[in-house]
Amino acid sequence: MSTVKTLVKNTSVLFLSQMISYVLAFFYTLYSARYLGTTNFGIISFATAISGLFSIFTDLGLSTLTIREVAKDKSKTYSYLGNHGSMKLILSIVTMLLLVIFVNIGTFDDITKYVVYLIGSSVIINAFSGVFTSMFRAYEQMEYQSIAEIINASTMFIGILICVFTQQSVIMVSLVYVIASLAVLLYNFAMCTKNYGLIHFQFNTKLWKYLIINAYPLAITSIFALISFKMNTIILNMLVSPASVGEYTAAFNLMQALIFIPTVYSTAILPIFAKFYVNSKEMLDYSYKKSLKYLTILSMPIVIGTTVLSDKIILFIYGAAYSNAIEVLALIIWALPAIFLSYVLGTSIASINKQHETLKATFIIMILSLVGNLIFIHFFGAMGAALVTVMNEVSMVIFYIYIMHKAGYSVPIKSILIKPFIASLVMGAVIYIFNLDLFISIGLGIVVYAIMVLVLRIIDNDDWNIFKELIPNKILEKLNL
Repeated sequence: MSTVKTLVKNTSVLFLSQMISYVLAFFYTLYSARYLGTTNFGIISFATAISGLFSIFTDLGLSTLTIREVAKDKSKTYSYLGNHGSMKLILSIVTMLLLVIFVNIGTFDDITKYVVYLIGSSVIINAFSGVFTSMFRAYEQMEYQSIAEIINASTMFIGILICVFTQQSVIMVSLVYVIASLAVLLYNFAMCTKNYGLIHFQFNTKLWKYLIINAYPLAITSIFALISFKMNTIILNMLVSPASVGEYTAAFNLMQALIFIPTVYSTAILPIFAKFYVNSKEMLDYSYKKSLKYLTILSMPIVIGTTVLSDKIILFIYGAAYSNAIEVLALIIWALPAIFLSYVLGTSIASINKQHETLKATFIIMILSLVGNLIFIHFFGAMGAALVTVMNEVSMVIFYIYIMHKAGYSVPIKSILIKPFIASLVMGAVIYIFNLDLFISIGLGIVVYAIMVLVLRIIDNDDWNIFKELIPNKILEKLNL
């Protein structure tokens, strides 16, 4: 199978699972947000944010390193599975203890504590489940990860519906997160055992030393990046109110849901990029530039369209109670193009073993994020948090571009941004002028953007040739292509 077809196969199965998960997540988020109200939804959001911050200590870059190394040499599977697993187990236990200590030191009410305990437990379980997921990714068998994501979303959907229709408390809603995580863990364990053998915890100190030395730049980078990404929710809870957290999270979740697109793509390309770096640096350069182009083509119309339709989107999904989230969504969505690009750039940096160079950048952004959130949230509340998120993501892309350029991989940022941006502006102007129903506006926007892509020749002959590789030869012959 060609590299393009392998990439498309893995991307397709992940994309399909993410779409199913997204649809289910859309409904269970809608039901839970409306049922819980801004305050209780804010508590759930705070618990998710603080658990997410602590969860970074369960991985410390080990998963990315495992994917990269096993993708290059499959003979390392048994060793990495056992040692990665034992390190994850220890880190997970320590992380949970730290989370419990933090919650008890803070001045949180009992309900918030119990919610944090439950959601924190689900995050820890998911982190350990990542040992098996890293093997699926290394072997480019994304179908297993896809099924796991559908199991998680389905369990969450059913659990939330039961809680809503039986009028359960916010604590019982939090328990659903734990049940879903356990279901995914059992599935991942079964599939990994079937394909790669039963996990045997190993304590190879030499390998542990190698993993720690090579993973620590990824770990510190992830810690800094996650603090930058999640701290605004925590500061909002401290300086404003749980209701503001709920409003901000309502908008943030809509933007974050779209991150599945670069997440799926970067997951599929990491093992491929790692092999390209060893076998063909020219193909790596070509592939990552094409990746940046395609993700830009996807992200720009989403940003402009969401900005124009933000009021219709919020009122349709959450209702009038979340009207304060309209302006937040219109602002925070502008972080999306930078996030799309940063996923590909970050994956490329990891594949060429330059991850240590991201430390300085992520540290600077973390400091700016903390200071910025304290200042802007104090004066502007949720809008301030959204503004800092956009600035953080744009700054990260700038740093990543510099790192890749210094490594000899230039980023043609102007050529990939200008035409999609112009096409998106035309699309945005059309749907703004007509001011139709939400779904009709979305359909109209898709048609207008597709026409502009053809008119501006955003897709060139080289791109069409790539797409032709995906079409079976029999069909190409019938079409005389």
